[in-house]
Amino acid sequence: MILENYLWTGQGFFSENEITQIHACADRLDYHIQMVGQSNSIDPDGKVDTDGTVNEELRQGQVKWFVNEESTMPQPIIDKLYNALELSMAESNWNFKIDYNENIQYTVYEAQPEKRTGDFYTWHTDSGPLVYDNGMMRKMSMTIQLSDPDEYEGGHFQWLEPYEQFNRLTKNDTVIDMDSSIRTIPFSAKQKGSVVAFPSFVYHQVTPVTKGTRKSLVVWFCGKPYV
Repeated sequence: MILENYLWTGQGFFSENEITQIHACADRLDYHIQMVGQSNSIDPDGKVDTDGTVNEELRQGQVKWFVNEESTMPQPIIDKLYNALELSMAESNWNFKIDYNENIQYTVYEAQPEKRTGDFYTWHTDSGPLVYDNGMMRKMSMTIQLSDPDEYEGGHFQWLEPYEQFNRLTKNDTVIDMDSSIRTIPFSAKQKGSVVAFPSFVYHQVTPVTKGTRKSLVVWFCGKPYV
């Protein structure tokens, strides 16, 4: 699908006080190793599903999950997440019907001097062809920056816009230069409290953190399939 806009940013959307509240809520939670292929569901005891796999060739870092009453985000924060969602969809012409948000993820990427690379998450999408048991699927993804840009190095959020590469192809020129399709968020969108929103089918990544710690809040919004 070719989009008019692949990404929306809201600089400084959340205040310093609101970010402090988010950190305070996260401080009550336990860390989990980042996994791939995890269903993001909850078992009857309120524990996060651990059916995913650890693969440090694809993803490396730690997360915390907001999954029960003890770890509930303050309602004004939730309301503001939805304000950002509505604004991003209106300004980007993403006319998606959203029904609910999944468990909110508090993500921590750190430099790892003892490892081959710092924490990262290589190219992926947040949604695939399969729907959940309730008939819903991820349709919008959102990241809120919780660290000052001078608190870490690396950890760049990037996404792909490959359509221009495909549009220029001819019978005699079939070489695809994917590096030319990579986009990186501007420095303004790395400011603490800034929001990045995009359709969940867009390919994106977080490059390795080479110094310090990068913290963010990740939210997925679900709705019925497109067709």
